Amino acid sequence: MPTAVFTQLPWHPSVDSVEATFAEYAPRSPKGAYPALGNVPLEELRKYWWEPISGEKRDEVIHEFLTAAQAGDALAQLALIKLLVPKAIKVVASSRQLRLYSMDDAMGIYITALWEAILTHPLARRKSLIFSLAMEALGIVNGHVKSSRRPVECPLEDWHDAAAEQQLQSASNRTEEDLAEVLAWSLSAGVLTRDEVVLLTRYYLAGDIPNSRQDLMEDHALSAEALRKKASRIRSKLVEAVRTEITEAGW
Repeated sequence: MPTAVFTQLPWHPSVDSVEATFAEYAPRSPKGAYPALGNVPLEELRKYWWEPISGEKRDEVIHEFLTAAQAGDALAQLALIKLLVPKAIKVVASSRQLRLYSMDDAMGIYITALWEAILTHPLARRKSLIFSLAMEALGIVNGHVKSSRRPVECPLEDWHDAAAEQQLQSASNRTEEDLAEVLAWSLSAGVLTRDEVVLLTRYYLAGDIPNSRQDLMEDHALSAEALRKKASRIRSKLVEAVRTEITEAGW
């Protein structure tokens, strides 16, 4: 990997600043600086990210940025934060701890936590990286603010930030991708087996496709009721594991 061109960048933790700074400096990134992107210019990162690429490829790109960021590449770190902004907005909007702050302050706190999580994430971990970084950042937030109690300065409905709202709109349309991240995490964390993930996906996501559950019953030699109970047990196991994960992180 080429030596980092930018070891420091003049940005601060807000959606507008992340977007503006990335837009200014990404076009200056040398071609081939991030091989995982292939021929995609860094300034087209978000457009590339919304394309139907595999979870494995997303993890490959994220891991490359993580490695570069921990080696002192400030632009790679900013690129990661840019990719995580939609996830950050979702977390901030639902975090118990961050409701103590105005939305602007909460976003600043969480983006700062992402910055720290990126620099401290173990590089040996290579799977479900978006989910992992989001949880690690939330854990950092919890550690910083749990002893502080502040009144809410403005309700979520009164917060207006054009850049962030646009990101939130994009994120709100990606429910299936969020579910895929959780299922991928469940595999890497050993919560569910691959067979359990496949069954859960086929039962709940394809349940409205004609004959799909009938095929599933035949594949597993189960009655409709037995299949329902099995899918429900797997779902309960996943829900409990996610609940434990986010409770420990302070969500």
